[in-house]
Amino acid sequence: MKGVSAPASVRRHFYKFYKGPEDLFRTVIPFLGAGLESGEACLWIISRSIGVLEAIAAMRLRFDLIRFLENGQLLIFPAERWYLNRSRFSERKTLERFRKFLQDRERLGFKAYRVVGDAGWLEERDWEKFQSYEKNSQQAIQAAKLLTICAYPIEHCSLGQTKDVVDSHDSAFLSKF
Repeated sequence: MKGVSAPASVRRHFYKFYKGPEDLFRTVIPFLGAGLESGEACLWIISRSIGVLEAIAAMRLRFDLIRFLENGQLLIFPAERWYLNRSRFSERKTLERFRKFLQDRERLGFKAYRVVGDAGWLEERDWEKFQSYEKNSQQAIQAAKLLTICAYPIEHCSLGQTKDVVDSHDSAFLSKF
């Protein structure tokens, strides 16, 4: 069912605060799974603190990952390689990677997308630049048929940072416990 278009009303930029890998997996796996099942291209940018191999293992419990990886429908990428350039956050490089992901998936026939970005890599020194990127990314999200969850480890967020996250997103993504 590749190429199914998400309606314009689902272009959303959510945030999710999480407490550890299991909490994150409880939200991300069904979210990405729904996209995979409906023919959307999915990107999971996962931090070292959670682990790419752990994310893959958790997804394999529910989905035939080989099929989705081989046909280019799913990409799982280390956050530190996606967001950082010479150990610092680079908005320009991140946006280039994001545009390339969308272009490559469009060439494969996909018309709708889901992205999860894990901010477990984010250090204090990059906070302001990253929040600027979060606000600026709204334009790209609206231009593409895109559902996005930006996941933040709550134990690493100050009260002010929590407010920044809330202010730079459409709404919270809540999961059932």
